[in-house]
Amino acid sequence: MTATQEWNLCLTPQIGDTLKWNEPLWAAPNKPRGKRDKAGEQEIIAELISSTDILEFKVISVKKISSGDAPLTVKENDQIKRKQSSVQKGDCRKLLGS
Repeated sequence: MTATQEWNLCLTPQIGDTLKWNEPLWAAPNKPRGKRDKAGEQEIIAELISSTDILEFKVISVKKISSGDAPLTVKENDQIKRKQSSVQKGDCRKLLGS
């Protein structure tokens, strides 16, 4: 992915679209039932390969966009599943021409 590519807001992703969004990185739980703390943020660029109630993606790239020591939760070429609402919360963008 080059830095000069143009990304537009994506409200209704279609199969084959290349999407970019941000996700939180969570710290390990510090209490047995406690809410996990947000330890950072990662940016994911992935291609949508299946669209039902749950969206399925093939990860193209992932990078950490915050400081801190939280490890990335996904790697390139992973297949991941996300709810559409989760992707929308991360400021989902679609690559023009995909």
